[in-house]
Amino acid sequence: MSVSSNFKILLSFRSVEGGVNMHAFKTVMVAITRSHTSELELRQAFRLVADNNARLVLAFFDQSLEVMRRLQFIPLEGKLEAAMRKQLELDAEQVRQLAWEEGIEAQVQIVAGKPRQLIGGLIEEYGVDLVIKLADPSGALARNQLTGNDLALLRKCPVPVLMMACRDQLPDFTGRILVAIDVGDPDSDAVALNRSLLLHGHYLSSQENAELHVVSVWNLPVNKPALKMLGDEEIYDLQESTHQRYQQRLDKALADAGLDAASEGIKVHLLKGNAAREIQNLANEINVDLIVMGTLSRHAQGMLMGNTAENILNNIYCSILAVKPEGFVSPLA
Repeated sequence: MSVSSNFKILLSFRSVEGGVNMHAFKTVMVAITRSHTSELELRQAFRLVADNNARLVLAFFDQSLEVMRRLQFIPLEGKLEAAMRKQLELDAEQVRQLAWEEGIEAQVQIVAGKPRQLIGGLIEEYGVDLVIKLADPSGALARNQLTGNDLALLRKCPVPVLMMACRDQLPDFTGRILVAIDVGDPDSDAVALNRSLLLHGHYLSSQENAELHVVSVWNLPVNKPALKMLGDEEIYDLQESTHQRYQQRLDKALADAGLDAASEGIKVHLLKGNAAREIQNLANEINVDLIVMGTLSRHAQGMLMGNTAENILNNIYCSILAVKPEGFVSPLA
């Protein structure tokens, strides 16, 4: 393990003067697989736990242990499984010692299986309200695309998930946080989720003195064949009225979260086009350290749902804080 000096962003939800109170995380679970080798992100997680005075649970997931249990015909199965578990215990002790150096006494769980299969029960058992995971390496840059396991965890985990990109392969800390919201859905659930996302982003940027960027994407509510039936002036009027309506909703979403778009440190982007493409392009263009977004909702036209969210997640290189709407029922439960 090696520590890099290029990672600064620290998540904490302590009260900020003049802001709205948001409860601190009480129990944080760090999900660790054999792919993880970065002490940098582990220390980052420990600082988060310390700042929130939270309980820390270290969960070591190893699919090999599960496979060994299935291959009962192997003569040396028991010996191999014991050796693998012993190595996991040594790894767990090393990480637990890192936490202890930060003044945190961690609870350790060794789990035979994948996080997406078993994390639901652990969340319920320990009362976890935040899961932190270092993204498993994949793609040419070892984070070009999220693995199926990580995507499943982001989509289905019942509590917020902080999916950390490996900072050793990313540029230096830029001090920019991006919150992606959908103001086109007037449903009360979507409105509440927008507010939650904005509050998360506000607190993150306040703690780090980071620049807060808020993005929403609009487009015409009709398809191209239907537009051919309209004249140029009618299309122009439709464009203007749709843009104005989205701007009004975006202004209201910011106001509901207690944010002033004109204040220093907040930049608002209302873009036209395909939501996934515009959001991922902006995130990469301004080189954000973290994107805060909703990944699922309870209704069909929900918040950045399905392909939109997946396309965004697969084409950005920063860390991700994925937040679910209130009342979300996880299939992992």
